[in-house]
Amino acid sequence: MFDLDKEELKKLQEWDEAHDCDLKIYSGAIGGRLTYTFTPTGLGCIVKIICGCGEEIDVTDYKSW
Repeated sequence: MFDLDKEELKKLQEWDEAHDCDLKIYSGAIGGRLTYTFTPTGLGCIVKIICGCGEEIDVTDYKSW
């Protein structure tokens, strides 16, 4: 199971609040505006979130590796 730790969630929330995107107004009946990608590595898991508009953020907490 993949999840976000507190630091990653905080980064995501700050980015989402500051992110100016027309898709925030309406992104469909079931959402889907944000895509979460988890890339496991030998050191830890890289976590990126991609908005439907194409902008993305890497919220990986590299300090926890």
